[in-house]
Amino acid sequence: MREKGNILDAPYKRVERREVAVVGGGIVGVSAAYAAAVRGEGKVRVSLYEASEVGHTGAASADLNRVFRFLSGPDPTLTVWSGEARDLWVALGREWGSPVFHQTGLALLVERGDGVETTGGHVYPYDSAASWLEDALRCMDEHGAPYQRVSPAELVERYPQFRGAALNEAVIDPQAGYVEASRAVAATLDLGLKAGVEYHPGVEITSVESVGDGCRLLAADGREMRADAVVVAVNGWTEGLLPQLKGALTLTEQPLIYLRPPEDSSILMPGNLPMYISLTSDCYGFPIVGGELKIADDNAFRTIGHPDERQDPPREHLERVVSTVGKFLPSVAGAVVERTHTCFYDRSKDGRFLLDALDGEARIIYGCGMSGRAFKFGPVLGERLARFAVEGERPSDIKEFRAR
Repeated sequence: MREKGNILDAPYKRVERREVAVVGGGIVGVSAAYAAAVRGEGKVRVSLYEASEVGHTGAASADLNRVFRFLSGPDPTLTVWSGEARDLWVALGREWGSPVFHQTGLALLVERGDGVETTGGHVYPYDSAASWLEDALRCMDEHGAPYQRVSPAELVERYPQFRGAALNEAVIDPQAGYVEASRAVAATLDLGLKAGVEYHPGVEITSVESVGDGCRLLAADGREMRADAVVVAVNGWTEGLLPQLKGALTLTEQPLIYLRPPEDSSILMPGNLPMYISLTSDCYGFPIVGGELKIADDNAFRTIGHPDERQDPPREHLERVVSTVGKFLPSVAGAVVERTHTCFYDRSKDGRFLLDALDGEARIIYGCGMSGRAFKFGPVLGERLARFAVEGERPSDIKEFRAR
């Protein structure tokens, strides 16, 4: 039984397009297909095309887990979306029969410097983590989202795993946690299929164009498909499919590091250790999930031209990230690296999403420029893009994410 009470339970106000194609099987694509099928209530035929298969190892959405947080900075839209996304993640898990979101809390940390304040990309375009925090917390207050601003001593009293001497202050986001990434994608696809989505794995779409009152899609094998509207959500592969967006995105390697937990790992388990993000170094990490301790540096490691150019990170990078995290979380210092995975971000010029139509009639809808911030909002982004495609009218809360 579907859980009532979220936006997916409301049928579309009007159905202008009865055949919608979705290109890309990452979290945004599968969420768009699922939303169009569920809200269309059998009136919309939804086809999902994926060049490989949903959840393939090279996908940006394929991983153990992703951070979910309410405190997303001084952005009212993202703050509101956080609440909606959390409800959708919880509902998705209940409908699927197994949770994909786990609430652990999140500690946002401001580290001590040697008289010089440094800031990570999480606070861009601010020059100061303190200023970013002030505006971000004001936004949280305006929307009634809970948080606790604590001193290093108060943080250590609650979470003794952290080294208070390394910190200036911290903010605890109690409703934050993590989403099991690969399982969430699989769950969304599974529920989408049950809702009537037609899934076409191994079909690489090489061209999308607006033709008359619809769209034409060409596949690498020569096949031609038609749809009333198309949603393109292929992140790092966007410019190859939509050359009109050339230059809008920068692709960067993002190495993920999985550590062997120490022998006494109980203090690093969910419930004992929250998620954490340093607003100073941009390093972040998770409690132990699946027997692994995941950490990473959110800064761009290397610019690449295509997702296929990704390489394994050098030993020096791994040692630097382990050392950086170890300064404020001593249990990580000197930990053994078990494995790595090189993800990638499709970064927009200003770090904000690009959610727009390629043509004047809104036949070709796209979402890209996710900049490493999209997974947590996956169900929301998918719903908005699907609604744009089906109703033919831009949802009011994505107007600020037009191409720029």
